[in-house]
Amino acid sequence: MSCTVRKELFSKQYYQNLIVTKDSSIKLKKPPSARSELWSNFSQVYHSDIAQDYIVCHECHIVLKWTSETGTNVMKNHNCGNKFTSKKSTPSRQRTISSYLPPPQEDYSTIKERIVESCAEFCALDNKAFETVAGDGFISLAKQLMNAGALIGTGFSVNELLPHPTTVSRNVTRTYNKLKQQLILFCGNVQHFTITCDFWTESLTGLHYGGISLHFVDVGFNLQMFILACKLYDLPNQKAYNIRDFVNIVVEEFGLKINEDIFIVSDNEPKMVAAFRDGVIRIGCSAHYINKVIQHAFELEEPCCSGVQALFSLVRDIITYVRQIHKQSSLSICVQNYCKVRFSSVYIMLNTFVMVYNELPSILNTTQRQNYLKINYVELEQLTRYLKYFHDVIEKLSCERTPAIHLVVSYKQFLLNKSNEHDDDCLHLVQLKRYISKHLNDYWIIHDIHYIAMLLHPNLKSYQLIPDKKTCYYINEITN
Repeated sequence: MSCTVRKELFSKQYYQNLIVTKDSSIKLKKPPSARSELWSNFSQVYHSDIAQDYIVCHECHIVLKWTSETGTNVMKNHNCGNKFTSKKSTPSRQRTISSYLPPPQEDYSTIKERIVESCAEFCALDNKAFETVAGDGFISLAKQLMNAGALIGTGFSVNELLPHPTTVSRNVTRTYNKLKQQLILFCGNVQHFTITCDFWTESLTGLHYGGISLHFVDVGFNLQMFILACKLYDLPNQKAYNIRDFVNIVVEEFGLKINEDIFIVSDNEPKMVAAFRDGVIRIGCSAHYINKVIQHAFELEEPCCSGVQALFSLVRDIITYVRQIHKQSSLSICVQNYCKVRFSSVYIMLNTFVMVYNELPSILNTTQRQNYLKINYVELEQLTRYLKYFHDVIEKLSCERTPAIHLVVSYKQFLLNKSNEHDDDCLHLVQLKRYISKHLNDYWIIHDIHYIAMLLHPNLKSYQLIPDKKTCYYINEITN
């Protein structure tokens, strides 16, 4: 028979005859998910290497109707002259040592293929992003389901285990309060820490939100990071004193106190500078500095940046068109549009455009093809390569598990060096480099703590690019 035979195409009697005659197209195997001891006396029927919804008793060779949903009920109810009786004293629900061993390689690949199919169906049926299956929450849920299946087998319906959506929603607050109390106890021993805070407005609703995170080094010299709050900002306005009160209230809920020895990292808006001017040490976020300089170069009406802004507009219009006509599936990768609230968004958009540059003409209309022909690919490639340096620096300075303050001075100088002009640079890129170089020097503020952290780091003690006017001062401070 062909290997394209589908399940349940033939009757139980048909398979019974094939087994009696020992037909070569029939094979008997254990299902990959078989864990019950009852499977020691039964096997699943494979016809032309395709699993069928039938099993065979090893004693009487009778074919029985079976599906994974029915579990082991059909085996328990089967009666024959040599009915299987367990000689083991181990309860059927108790796991044996063999159940902890990995499955055979051939079974493992089959299981993985089925999981891939189920994940694809999950994303399609529930309209979820493919990235959902890589999330920490989804992985934790999968582990719990695996443990449940190992303990109770496949005889139970999944619907009996999964909670109702209302039950889930009612447990969110309880879970939050439980974890919050654990974090409060954990913070009781924290004396030196840094706070990072940010505020934003949801464009559709106009609601304001605030986010506050805690950073400190534990006794094992590991950098720890926790989100203290990400909630609605419900104060009357966003004046400096209200912002300070909002942060103080959240921090004090966890038993922490802000004083002159505590650092707060924030963006460089005037209201943030005013809110943390006194009673705390405020450090401007270096990633914000870099991102703002790039954002202003491509958004503000700067005559020296008009060339790259025109190129930016052409690329953005084409990507907007591609996303609107839903032709992304025709491309090898998903093109990303510009988003002003995302770091390195200009680079991300240009980079995805460069990667599919040769694929675009086949899906563009006449108007967009004309825009496409206006793009100088060499200029686009040079611009993308230049912006990648800023993207990489932002990624390294935004690391959550490794301190990065000692790298600020080094990376600022690195970006200034990369902004030097070269003979093969196109005119528009030269103009952009001049603009960025000037604004990096003026806008990106280096604080005393950056120099101190750099000098204290073992790999940077011989650093030679510190301004002369500060070299002696900091060396004397550290020495004394």
